[in-house]
Amino acid sequence: MAKSLGKRRNLAKDQRELEIKEAALKIFSAKGYHRTTMAEIAMEAGYGKGTIYWYWKSKEQLYFALISHLHDEILALVDEAGKAEGTALEKTKNLADGMIDVYYRNREYCKLSWRMRAEEPQAFSPEYVQALHNYVIRTRRALETLLKQSSREGYFKGIDPYYLSCIILGTVEGMEIQWLEDQSTFDLRKGMDIALQLLASRIPGGEGS
Repeated sequence: MAKSLGKRRNLAKDQRELEIKEAALKIFSAKGYHRTTMAEIAMEAGYGKGTIYWYWKSKEQLYFALISHLHDEILALVDEAGKAEGTALEKTKNLADGMIDVYYRNREYCKLSWRMRAEEPQAFSPEYVQALHNYVIRTRRALETLLKQSSREGYFKGIDPYYLSCIILGTVEGMEIQWLEDQSTFDLRKGMDIALQLLASRIPGGEGS
């Protein structure tokens, strides 16, 4: 019986955490980091402010927890791509498909991530800024590894994989921003498909070149 009660308490704790995160996502998305207060989040979630501080020590920590929700999913896909079988182009395509799925499921989280990167990095402690920077570096390095494999397979010969990974990542991030700003006319999945087709057909050594 005690074990059953403990399990119910954990489920209740998880539910509270989820409800607080959903409330925080709504308020942060509407008002931004600076103009949002923990009291507003608590009111939206239907809990006392002290309950939120029991889960997160600060507004900063809560905000970054939301961003990490997205980044953890992306990094899991990145790790999976590195371990998968197949050609580099096949793995890149699978990674791109997986990332697009994550973006569509987590559009509001994408917005928060970009706000932190583009608008509000100075508002956060160095540890959180560095964690965000590490996420970007890890993603780019995984892409660079795939490009090195593709070079061994006969694709993208003579092109520096570091610079190519930066160019590709920059293109993807540009499409992500366009999608966040104009979802009604810009289809992120279609944009990614076109980008992959261009990579395969236009770069020396690629398919169809």
